[in-house]
Amino acid sequence: MKKTLSVILIISFLIPTLSGCKKSQPSSSKTQDVELVMYGLFDDSDIYEPLIQEYESSHTNVNITYKQFTDPETYIDLVVNELAEGEGPDIFAMHNSWIYKHEKKVSPYEISIEKAKEFEETFVSVVTDDFLRSNTGEDGKIVSYKMLGLPMYVDSIALYYNEDQFEDAIPSQGKPSNTWTEIIEDVYKLTKSDNSFERFELAGISMGRSDNILRTMDILYTLFLQYEVDFYNDDYTESTITSTEVSTSTSLITKPAEEALELYTSFAVPSSKNYCWNEYISDAESAEKEMKAFIEGKVSMIFGYSYVYEDLLDLIETESKKGTDTIDQDVIKVAEIPQLYDPETSTDKRNVYASYFAYTVSRTSEYPEEAWEFLDYLTSKEVEEYYFEETHKPSSRRDLLEDQMQDPIYGVFAEEAGYAETIPMADSFKYAEIFSEAIDSVLATIKASTAIKTAEEQINAIMPEDGL
Repeated sequence: MKKTLSVILIISFLIPTLSGCKKSQPSSSKTQDVELVMYGLFDDSDIYEPLIQEYESSHTNVNITYKQFTDPETYIDLVVNELAEGEGPDIFAMHNSWIYKHEKKVSPYEISIEKAKEFEETFVSVVTDDFLRSNTGEDGKIVSYKMLGLPMYVDSIALYYNEDQFEDAIPSQGKPSNTWTEIIEDVYKLTKSDNSFERFELAGISMGRSDNILRTMDILYTLFLQYEVDFYNDDYTESTITSTEVSTSTSLITKPAEEALELYTSFAVPSSKNYCWNEYISDAESAEKEMKAFIEGKVSMIFGYSYVYEDLLDLIETESKKGTDTIDQDVIKVAEIPQLYDPETSTDKRNVYASYFAYTVSRTSEYPEEAWEFLDYLTSKEVEEYYFEETHKPSSRRDLLEDQMQDPIYGVFAEEAGYAETIPMADSFKYAEIFSEAIDSVLATIKASTAIKTAEEQINAIMPEDGL
């Protein structure tokens, strides 16, 4: 524990809270005993126990029980089934890609236009996009807003790289390039082919396949954002990923989704200049996948979230005890996600796909107001400072990111939180299956245009009739 939580608690309630917002349900008596059950994913209970204890000490009628889960698919199925039975948790973790499918399972908190502005000023923009909705009057004008969730962090993928391998192969820069065009050149210089079963002594980057890379979808979604793919029509009732764009300056017609898919898969196409990844380098059935190749020095760059750094250190320790030759942990560095255009010279907005969990209140909760009050506390400045120190996940609050950007490892993720974006999805698990199939199709020599057209048809088949 790096902060005195009693101090955190006192300070947090000096900050304006939801008490000034319009209440969607009548408040229960402050003397009535309130039992709140909270479901979370991945975070150990040790993180929340001190927070819960301190909160309960000043809310003597409130008792909070935290339950940890580790498998997202079984977890959300459990939550959905329990809520359907009128049971389930009062508070549960909702991934930002799930909210568009499961919004009706939430007990929203109604807030005024003024409070919505405070919300936008407090949290990074992707949180507003994902978890704030407007209410309109009969004249179509916005009259209020509703909050659907409050996140303690916002994460995104960045580029983990082996500094020694860059110093050896590209001493003129010693780190990954800023753009995808230059990354291709980096990969060409880093990659070393041989006659081994894997065909490579060293792979430049883990990209191109759907089966043996941990963050395939997150990389592809990032490319879709960077290529400015139009995922849907204006009213979000139909997928339009096959749409084309015409350059106003050159009149050239581009197909963003196809280009993004072609770039991603090019690293696994043997005829490509930047070919460096195949089915043998990383075990598709293992939990570690490309991380093991990275700590063994067999790949120079991999993609991962903020928590991957600790995972890599743990894996080095585990494999070293087995007698496996591993890289020194000091050579592991992190760089921001590459962009289409150089951020140092381009005025184009940077893009990366955001992936994070927000806590929300279930529609079956008997105490929605008390639940929202606790979530307001969890996302206060002081508590999020504590959470960053414990987990190293970049804060969802704007006022904490500048300090977090100074961290030599985790600062990259804090930097990306400011420009991370979302992609609304009708069903994130099915989207992953659809785009995995598209990747596999291209690697099986199907044209990218055909793969994207098929993906569009599959998405439209699962789109809700009234849209997202």
